[in-house]
Amino acid sequence: MMAGLNHQAGRLSRNGRGFSLIEFMVAMVLGLIIIGGAISVYLASKRSFTEVERVAELSENARFAVQVMGDSLRHVRFFGGAAPGDINGSLGTISGDCTGNARGSQVQGTETLLATTADGSGAAFGCVTDALPGTDVLVIKSVLPRPAYDANPEDPNAPTDGTISFPQPLSNQEVYVIASPLTARGELFVGASAAPSVEETHPNVPKGVAWPYRMQVYYIRSANAGTGNVPTLSRKVLGWDATASAVAVQTEDLVPGVERMRLRFGIDSDGDGAADSYDYAATVPDWDEVVAVELFLLVRSAVADVGYVDDKTYQLGDVSVTPSDGFHRFLVRNSISLRNPKLEIRGGG
Repeated sequence: MMAGLNHQAGRLSRNGRGFSLIEFMVAMVLGLIIIGGAISVYLASKRSFTEVERVAELSENARFAVQVMGDSLRHVRFFGGAAPGDINGSLGTISGDCTGNARGSQVQGTETLLATTADGSGAAFGCVTDALPGTDVLVIKSVLPRPAYDANPEDPNAPTDGTISFPQPLSNQEVYVIASPLTARGELFVGASAAPSVEETHPNVPKGVAWPYRMQVYYIRSANAGTGNVPTLSRKVLGWDATASAVAVQTEDLVPGVERMRLRFGIDSDGDGAADSYDYAATVPDWDEVVAVELFLLVRSAVADVGYVDDKTYQLGDVSVTPSDGFHRFLVRNSISLRNPKLEIRGGG
């Protein structure tokens, strides 16, 4: 009986002795290998996700920049039926206004499309002082497609009194061009001032329609110009300054990370409405002959990627850029047809 108990106790002792040191070390090594593999997979997945997210952000920023500039360019020389050279009136002295043919205070006697390259200090057109040196600056003038009338144009029986009031009265904080479909002439004025009558007997703007006027100057704002150390696609716009209670040229930051812009202009030299040659801003012979714009934008990430070096060469028309830094980049190129100049040329306007 005692022998049987001793035999059973020996079996229990052998079965409950646990792992040896060698077995424990092997288990630890295997566990570390599994944990290391899981961490590697996680880090690779995280990096892949970050890169995909960064590329998507660059693509979205580039798409938005092209969309905004493209929409503005397609409205070049659109003044509600009035010829730019026949739009009378001046807004007088405007704070922050451009100079020369780029000034936004009037339309007649200026250019509705104009471009130059920022000088070594980042200045252009007298209104831009913080551009990235050597990048292009673009001026666009037009009216917005938001017409206001004397009365509902779809109601032939609506009473008229020569005052713009439909669908709402003119805003005191807006600049307008009243254009006449009968004379192809216009009047530029601030809504706070006395608007010209649009009665049918008016010599200049009979049955005129009011359109909000816009002057926009697109440029690349330097990274050290208050944009969070990131170069930014910005624009100067003619709008209402609530602090000064007056019309002024103000700065709007549009798309962060746009660090280069280059423009090439399609010139119609034979009057058929199609581009015959392409020139950069410095060599455009006549801005009234521009019927297309080729737009190059180089967009970079806001934050550099540790361990990544971008040493690729990006070609923006005649300009080559080789960064050699840790930012990811996306180059976009787009051609924009200018509908209104083409229609004017083909119509002999």
